[in-house]
Amino acid sequence: MALSDIRDKWMEPATASKLEVRISPARNRRMMGSKGIGRFAAAKLGQRMALNSVSEREGTRTEILIPEIDWSIFTADRYLSDVKIDYLERQTDGPTGTLIEIMDLNETWSQTKMERLHLELRRLISPIMTGDAVSAFEVFLDLSACTEETCGFNGSAIVGGVNALAGEPVRIEPVPLLSACDYELAGHFDAEGKFRGTFQIRRGGQGPVDVELSIPLEKDEAPTGDVDVRLFIFDREADALKNNLRAAGLGDLTAGQARQILDSIAGVAIYRTGFRVRPYGDAENDWLTLDRRRVQDPSLRIGHNQIAGYVTVGDEKSSNLIERSSREGFEQNGAFVRLGRLITKLLARVVEPRRQQFREKAGLSRARSTTFDEVRQLTSLKSIREALGSLQPAELEVAEKLIDRQENLLSDKLGQLEERQRLLEASSSLGAILGEVLHEGSPPARYLAETAARLKSFYPDLFGVRGERFDKAKGEFDKKLPLMVTSGEKLANLFASLRPLSGGKRGAPETFNPVNVIHAARDIFSSSEVEFEVQNPEKITEVVGYKDDLATALVNLFGNAVHWLDDARVKDPHVLTTLSPGEGVVVFGIEDNGPGISREFVESIFDVGFTLKEGGTGLGLNIAREALARSGATLAYDLEHETGARFEIRFPSLVTGGKS
Repeated sequence: MALSDIRDKWMEPATASKLEVRISPARNRRMMGSKGIGRFAAAKLGQRMALNSVSEREGTRTEILIPEIDWSIFTADRYLSDVKIDYLERQTDGPTGTLIEIMDLNETWSQTKMERLHLELRRLISPIMTGDAVSAFEVFLDLSACTEETCGFNGSAIVGGVNALAGEPVRIEPVPLLSACDYELAGHFDAEGKFRGTFQIRRGGQGPVDVELSIPLEKDEAPTGDVDVRLFIFDREADALKNNLRAAGLGDLTAGQARQILDSIAGVAIYRTGFRVRPYGDAENDWLTLDRRRVQDPSLRIGHNQIAGYVTVGDEKSSNLIERSSREGFEQNGAFVRLGRLITKLLARVVEPRRQQFREKAGLSRARSTTFDEVRQLTSLKSIREALGSLQPAELEVAEKLIDRQENLLSDKLGQLEERQRLLEASSSLGAILGEVLHEGSPPARYLAETAARLKSFYPDLFGVRGERFDKAKGEFDKKLPLMVTSGEKLANLFASLRPLSGGKRGAPETFNPVNVIHAARDIFSSSEVEFEVQNPEKITEVVGYKDDLATALVNLFGNAVHWLDDARVKDPHVLTTLSPGEGVVVFGIEDNGPGISREFVESIFDVGFTLKEGGTGLGLNIAREALARSGATLAYDLEHETGARFEIRFPSLVTGGKS
């Protein structure tokens, strides 16, 4: 710093010099900071400071020496211009740079604080280094004067530098990339929100595969410019974690030690111009709310302590990410909201479903839920009956009677469980459309309540003497009553469309018109911008089963289509339902013009807990398939369909002895 820099910029609070000039003249480095609080940081650490700076910014190489600044002189009631500071200015041939010495520290620096300082400095520097050797910014730390005798601890052991013993500063190395992880994602978002990169399941010995994802801008968001992303994800099982850290060169550790190390570096850090923006990446700063997501679905979602991530963003102008004046993170503006959504979408759409698939296939996670059809096959006790073939006739008769009683008992209990499951599924489906109920039902309900109260106040005036009050009351009734009728009809239609999902006792399978069920399910999403179309060229009007089973499935399928069409910002979103006859069944095709489902996920989409939605439950498609199974129907995804997603329901059109 030249004398003018020290006097007019560093010592002067809140100057705008770094906003006007963002590149350093000597080494072409991008300058950090812009708040003008440099001297306050020094004053916070100690009561006195000395400064020595060599610069050639003003034509000649000049050294500025300030032997001492006593910060107490600034506490008096005076203007900054009244404060006098002694300094020495002279020409020099020494190297450029600035040395600040802080004395009379305001607090004691214990071993714990020094270790924290060392870690903070390591995490300050991006492990993904950018720039050449000339522009690279290096940080050195000299703790060689900290000995057991002087400080009560060994400073050299903290920095781990071989030169520390000789009194030489140790260059701070960034925390290494933990590429010895279980899963790795690396790639780049462009300014339009299109991601291109690779995902690798290292734990499975798989190579990287190309992934692409496009995330349109939401209404409450602002563009973030280009964003580089590297995410290293870990399973926290003891053996896997110890093996990873051993491969990273950290030696043989206990499970507790391994988890402690991962905890210390876990989190998704944000870097700008080669330096970390605090506090993102701190152990206690879960800015992506990963732990909250994980609580909702621990078998699928990745927690804060399972990921070491590095996100690199551009400067304020290109990214719209504005640092707070306190230097504690970014302002919570639209760009920051978008940055968070970009990363969580990557996790939800790319990382987490693939990780869950791998863990299930490798037997590392809980097995998927068993279906009622699978349980019914077990209740037949087929293997036991086959084993009875060697018994004598009298013994065989006794055994078969015993098995028959047990089978009937199991079948009865299963029927009770299936009925209870049906009620739970109906409740879940209702939860899925609760937003639509509130959206469609709240305005007319509020109108009915408010208008009824208003008309009640006018009611006595209808029977009074004709005049101004009578005319006003009559006018209100004439105007409001038709609207109340309309609102009431709207609510009645809404509730009628929900009635098939409300549960109730089941009788024998019945013949019903599926087109009516399709229209009722479609009407639930009438407030969306999606166009629903039904094609029934064969004029099919009869299927055999239960209306609520078909309704439950259609509501889930329509709801999924609406979600993904909206998520992908599809132009002219469209859902087509077709009906065609099959052998003993009616084939329903439900297709949309959305992004479709990646082939690699198709085998998992019906599993409980598997979801590609951010905030999804992973229940919808499983509920739809289980509901249809109770009517003897099936649900499958059409792999041959090329545009968007297409599901196929095969629903009985003949009486097949369905369950009651």
